[in-house]
Amino acid sequence: MKKIVCFLLCLVFLPVLSSCKKDNESRNLVNLYLTFSEDMTVDGVMEYVFTSPKNDLSTCVFNLYPNAFKGSSPVYESDFSLAYPNGFSKGYIDILSVKEGGEKASFTVNGINEQTLTVFLTKQLKKGEKSSLYIEFKTILPNAYHRFGYGDDTVNLSGFYPTPCIYENGEFIVNAYYPAGDPFYSECKDYTVTLSVPSDYSVASSLTPTGTVWSGGETEYSYERKNVREIAFVLSKKFEIAKCNHNGVEISYYYYDDENPEKTLETAKQSLEYYSNEYYKYPYGEYVVCEGDFLYGGMEYPCLSLISDSAYSERDYVVAHETAHQWFYGIVGVNQSEIGYLDEGLTEYLTISFLSDRGDGDYGEYVKTAKREYLDVKNALVYQGVTTPPIMERNLKDFSSEIEYVMIAYKRSLIAIDGLKGYVGDKKFKKALKKFVSEKAFSNATTDDFISVFDKKKRGAGKFFKDFVQGKAEVIY
Repeated sequence: MKKIVCFLLCLVFLPVLSSCKKDNESRNLVNLYLTFSEDMTVDGVMEYVFTSPKNDLSTCVFNLYPNAFKGSSPVYESDFSLAYPNGFSKGYIDILSVKEGGEKASFTVNGINEQTLTVFLTKQLKKGEKSSLYIEFKTILPNAYHRFGYGDDTVNLSGFYPTPCIYENGEFIVNAYYPAGDPFYSECKDYTVTLSVPSDYSVASSLTPTGTVWSGGETEYSYERKNVREIAFVLSKKFEIAKCNHNGVEISYYYYDDENPEKTLETAKQSLEYYSNEYYKYPYGEYVVCEGDFLYGGMEYPCLSLISDSAYSERDYVVAHETAHQWFYGIVGVNQSEIGYLDEGLTEYLTISFLSDRGDGDYGEYVKTAKREYLDVKNALVYQGVTTPPIMERNLKDFSSEIEYVMIAYKRSLIAIDGLKGYVGDKKFKKALKKFVSEKAFSNATTDDFISVFDKKKRGAGKFFKDFVQGKAEVIY
């Protein structure tokens, strides 16, 4: 903890915080000093430099995602054994102190499973006025094969720090962590991070490395990354690394259980190039793919994709899918707690387009398979008594199971997007999608933002898509 105390004293002198370049004046800054220990804890200090979005701002609110793992499992019962092969294990975050500038600030931790941190500012801020919060915290990792947790082979660090909430329509948007989907909604920010780990760990990071110091069995890594929504790390004592540099992007694959790592790296490279050429140039200098202990196929973060070590035959698909998320979620964000279908559906569309054009399957067959799987699951749910209309735009808490979420957010959404393409025509669809990405890059989009660009290409396109979103359109195999 001595390093953290020193960091608190030194933060105010960091020049990156006292003067910002013109290209990031509107972005908030997150600076983290972290120490990971073998007892599966993270001691941290975060400085959050933010600009008030309104006059008379008196609070600042954060999501505390680790507390979703505190008193109960954040997965459905059907997935419990996959997430907790050794039995339930508790994880959480303790907020030790908060200061605004050099002055102690009061705070409360409340909400569903204590997932919300509210800091009471020492003085009200006017719109456009800046302030800095210093939050000292300790995070305890669960033995869970999840986004946040550790398994036999990796330590997965995502959402492990206080996550700033978006201020929208007069309030901070708090996203509770439900079993279905990805409960995230964030703005692009600038990050600097110092991470200290035992030297026998390798670190796969979503950030640009800027320095490394070895001392007494510990390795201290320095990182930075501008204009991303969040950050993540995956740690392991077993990682091997395959790398390539393509069009100025360093692509790295961290693995320990892949018999053909060069093939996986090639898929990451080819898919990154494909999406970059087709829709919007990948805007960062690095992209990392890594294996990990994870109960689902994969999980995306800006500049980093986590691939489950259990993804064998479908690994190419998972890598292509998570890479596509660099565009839909990474570049164009949405409130995934409310309209996760848009994020996942567009990602699925990019994935099957890439694989089909590469010669790995047929686009039309992929869509037919999605329709068949959608109808099979829908009929099975009806048989089980789940008769909820297939509304796509709904909160994660309203899904009855992981399989229902997949049916709606992945399958129905892909079917709707393919139908929209058929409605407006291939060429117009591609132009509209490229325009959508360009217009909403590094910001957040809504359903109306999405359909508006297609309505301009062909009258009635918006209604066609909205009928799917509202559960009115039928899926026919």
